[in-house]
Amino acid sequence: MQPRVADLRQLERPSGGRLVRVGDSGARHFGRLHVAPDHSRSCHSDPPAGSHEYGRRRSAAQGPAPRRGGRYRVGPTLLMATQRRLLPIAAFVAVLITLVAVRLWAGSSEGDPDSDAAPVTSPADERSGAEDELAVDEELVGGIEFTDVTEEAGLDTLHSSTELSGESAMTAGAAATDIDDDGDVDLYLTRVGATNQLLINDGRGNFSDATDDAGVPGNDPDGGSSAAGFADADADGDPDLVVTGAGRNGTVLYLNDGSGRFSDGTAGSGLDDLPPVPDGELAQMHGVTFADYDRDGRLDLLLTHWDDVIPAALADPSAESIRADDDPDGSLVCARAAWLREQGFPRAADAPANRGRLYRNEGDGRFADVSEQVGLPFSEILGFTGSFADIDDDGWDDLLITGDFCTSRVFRNVDGERFEDITTGSSVATDENGMGSVVRDLNADGLPDWFITSIGPVGDATTTVELGGFGSSGNRAFLNDGDGTFTDATDQLGLRNGGWGWGAAIEDFGNDGRLSVVMTNGYSIEPDGADAPPGTAADDPMIFWVPDGDSFVDVASSVGLDDTGLGRALVPFDMDRDGDLDLLVTNIGRAPLLYRNDSPSRHWLTVALDDPTTPGNRAGIGAEVAVFPTPDGPPVTQWVRTGGSYESQVPAEIHVGLGGSANVDRVEVTWPGDDTPQVLTDVDADQLLEITRSA
Repeated sequence: MQPRVADLRQLERPSGGRLVRVGDSGARHFGRLHVAPDHSRSCHSDPPAGSHEYGRRRSAAQGPAPRRGGRYRVGPTLLMATQRRLLPIAAFVAVLITLVAVRLWAGSSEGDPDSDAAPVTSPADERSGAEDELAVDEELVGGIEFTDVTEEAGLDTLHSSTELSGESAMTAGAAATDIDDDGDVDLYLTRVGATNQLLINDGRGNFSDATDDAGVPGNDPDGGSSAAGFADADADGDPDLVVTGAGRNGTVLYLNDGSGRFSDGTAGSGLDDLPPVPDGELAQMHGVTFADYDRDGRLDLLLTHWDDVIPAALADPSAESIRADDDPDGSLVCARAAWLREQGFPRAADAPANRGRLYRNEGDGRFADVSEQVGLPFSEILGFTGSFADIDDDGWDDLLITGDFCTSRVFRNVDGERFEDITTGSSVATDENGMGSVVRDLNADGLPDWFITSIGPVGDATTTVELGGFGSSGNRAFLNDGDGTFTDATDQLGLRNGGWGWGAAIEDFGNDGRLSVVMTNGYSIEPDGADAPPGTAADDPMIFWVPDGDSFVDVASSVGLDDTGLGRALVPFDMDRDGDLDLLVTNIGRAPLLYRNDSPSRHWLTVALDDPTTPGNRAGIGAEVAVFPTPDGPPVTQWVRTGGSYESQVPAEIHVGLGGSANVDRVEVTWPGDDTPQVLTDVDADQLLEITRSA
């Protein structure tokens, strides 16, 4: 079977700055490109006159394009020796009576000279030497530069009017999509103690509040909202909105009427089935992820729940016989979590029910809870972030969930009918406190790797962070072996130490062909991190790793990322459509931060998809896009997703930096459920390219 020639709508920029869809019946305005005088880009160039021949077919002799899994593996598989530490267990039971006690201990012991816990090294101390050296290494930084434009962009509203700390301060969500179909990315921010915000982008990176006009205030402000996500829930051609509850609130479904106004469609949608939150408890819903797990053309919905019944069970005295020698990861909490799984995760009769759910989209804005039917044991997971990815290359999106207290899990999707827990066999879930999640090809072999943010040291510290008798040893970077198993390359890549981590992204922020890893962090028992002493988790500096040989080094302060607040969501998106990725970071209790990317002008390509054959998934969520900058070199392989990071939704498009290349050899799109890629050849750089699926 020959690869199909693309039915393509290409977004070109003629004179006057308007972006126009070419190929529609009549020209359709698609937003306005504005380049500020102090933020110009020389790499934007109008396409040459005349038509382009994008449909060069692969010859019959060549046969179909190769399947995606493993086809572009380059270099040896990265290996590392797993860190092994033996840690004391004396304080474990007392600390894990409630998770609140654990977190309070962590916050109060930091900076306390009389504490018996392992010292937490000051971020400034850990990074000073490296930053002094890196600051003059301009080649390593590559000219990457960010500028804080929060106030001038209109994003200076506080996240909360209520003092938040400890377990009430784990939520500050953000979702990014083009809500008004004008070609630029708009934002939705969740809040606590106040209504949420829908912020409309004017195309220049300036935002105006349209919450009241659109009718999307979110949950009851007293309890607040946590995560949010846009998707076409009723397959009518416009993005709807799902918002999860903080405090004691539930889930809200807003249906878009096509004019930019929304109505509450929660009642009767199936999303109104969550059990009530008991008095004195918090909803703790932290993830909204859309994906078509059963490939029926409708986007299904995953909600994660940080279930605080589990930490109480971990403190069960019956587990006192477990010793550190029995724990191969050097972390007692992982051994106890394994013990608890063997017991079937028993719950007290009066314990509140778990609120994690996988909802199958039934169409017309209706959802059905299929969690038990497909075999997803949410009551065993303190869930934070869910990501879908085909990790074993069988054509079905598998499920990866980050979870606190060694409950991160990997589930294999079996033909869209059920999920099989393959965590142990896949050699993952060694992270003690998995929070953020990013699926990306880290080593250019065409396979989806998995980066998990967790709690760990900062800078070059080697001491495991102590949380009252058990250790937390930092982030994880798992490289996909191609068969559903992974190799832990965290230390070899230098990505372990990121402080108290939350949201993250892996992107080419310099448009120079290099992937950088950015993450936000911070935790405090004081309201909004007020008066945080240096060297504590409440003062964690933001992290920005750039490649240095086979590893990564942190250069955050050299590129202008200076946030030390309590960061949560982190969303990369091109706010002004100038061809580089900007950064949005939400902070507990404070205004968000918007960093404009002011890096040097280099070539780039952004790809969005349109699949008219699946009205419920027009954006092609789950498709693989491989961009080949040169005929013989490996591609940049990405997957169209909107979930991941932490309480974040990113636009349904992929971005590729091309350095000095003004065009790419070809783009291959493998649509969900299809083995044969759709191929475009001789594609110009410096454009937002929208590819329509061939019939």
